[in-house]
Amino acid sequence: MRWFSVILIALAICSCQGNQNDSSEPKMSEKAKILYGKAEKKVADLEERVNQLGKGTDRQVFISVLSDAKKLTFDFDSTGMNRAAIDKCKALQHRIEEAQKAAIVKAESYILESNVLVYQGQDVLLEKMFEYPVYLEKGDRLYYEISLQSAISVKIYNMDAGSTVKAYNKSSIKDSLIVAYSGIYLLEIKPSTSQYASIDISYRTDNMDRIYNPKSVRSETVSCSKSDFRAYGIKGIKMQNLFEEPRKFTLRSQLKSAFSGSSIALVPVQVPTGATDILYSMRIATSEQDRSSDGDFHRDLSVKYNQIKFMGLPLYERNQGSGLLKTLLDDNRPLREEDAYCDMYVFRSQSEAKKFQDGTAGTSALKYDVDCSTVGTQSCNGRVPTNGSSKLYLGFQNVRMRYTNYLWVEAVAVVPTTEYYRTKYTID
Repeated sequence: MRWFSVILIALAICSCQGNQNDSSEPKMSEKAKILYGKAEKKVADLEERVNQLGKGTDRQVFISVLSDAKKLTFDFDSTGMNRAAIDKCKALQHRIEEAQKAAIVKAESYILESNVLVYQGQDVLLEKMFEYPVYLEKGDRLYYEISLQSAISVKIYNMDAGSTVKAYNKSSIKDSLIVAYSGIYLLEIKPSTSQYASIDISYRTDNMDRIYNPKSVRSETVSCSKSDFRAYGIKGIKMQNLFEEPRKFTLRSQLKSAFSGSSIALVPVQVPTGATDILYSMRIATSEQDRSSDGDFHRDLSVKYNQIKFMGLPLYERNQGSGLLKTLLDDNRPLREEDAYCDMYVFRSQSEAKKFQDGTAGTSALKYDVDCSTVGTQSCNGRVPTNGSSKLYLGFQNVRMRYTNYLWVEAVAVVPTTEYYRTKYTID
């Protein structure tokens, strides 16, 4: 019995030692080991990056560390694990939590002590007005440093309130502004002549959400009235329809007109005050049937003009306006019939126009505007400069011997005007 007791004691001691050895070595599946190893590597990398953060660190590095810290997680399945393995996994979870806290505290403290860069440009050539909008919230501080070649106007606006917050006329500015009201603010530099400038715009905020999710400002040009805040004028045109309906004429052939009817027609055009040009559309056909497009000349020109303004505001100058008018006319040409044509004459004198209408003199003996008149023209449109005339006369003549022509004439006056626009800013 004594030897039997000794043997039992020995076996118990060995069993206890075996259990101690089993519990001291973590046991987990291969998949769990792989997941553990990846998480351990990531937290070690995060700890190293946090230790390297300092005042000279770029803002984007801080944001990257914060983002990676918040995304770092480690979950484990304890199935098949012994106590040592479970404790090891929980220790890694605690390590990750501590690393995340350290990253957030250190990174956010540096971020909130540094400025958010909005715009930075060195030796920027300012050939026109410089405008830069930024959304700011109450309590933010806007910083701006501007170096110019000469003293010019620099202003800061609250665009929501439509008011000027600060104004300068200097060549060197280094200042800041504590934001009293949330909204869109605009820094404007208005040079009188081209010059180089160095511009630095930034702000500081206590709202970390603004760092993670900055709000961008979108701008668009909209029409407005002259009295609107920061409205500016652009030279444009107003198009006035001169005929309520298309003027329709029947031009008899030379042979038929000898017996009845007439081979000529005269259209008087009253020129509105200030008009610089008359745009006309002339459709010639061998059939008197109307088209659905007849009468749409003014509307089509207006539609095209608005499209041009949408793509980019038109700059109309008296000496260069023909470029804009040519574009309008080119896109609104009437359909042509090969067998339909006539002569068109532009008269600036009432007496000469009457001679043409009465047929008392041949066209070769009449004084008409050679530059604007056309001989043997088919359906077309064109431009007649008014040259200060208060009235113009468009004369048409069918020179064909056998065939009658039918004519539809429309006319639009071009009056230069100033159109007003402003830049509208909204938060995306």
